[in-house]
Amino acid sequence: MMRVILTLFIFISVIFFPWPLTAVVTIISSLYLPFLPFAIGIFADTLYYTPQTSFIPFLTIFGAIMTCAAILVRSRLKTSIIRG
Repeated sequence: MMRVILTLFIFISVIFFPWPLTAVVTIISSLYLPFLPFAIGIFADTLYYTPQTSFIPFLTIFGAIMTCAAILVRSRLKTSIIRG
């Protein structure tokens, strides 16, 4: 239930809050939901992408990079390879 509320909050924050807050919350929540940054990137590009400025959807690319990083970190934490 908490993951659903967190996901809804992040999708709403893309619309109402500035992008740094959305980025921080998305990065933190990517430890629980690894594919969320990619979904948020696609959603943000759908809302704010203008083809006149650039032909590359940067937010989707950044979301894909963060998703890969989150999957890598999550796999290392699950197998306890990272030790402090």
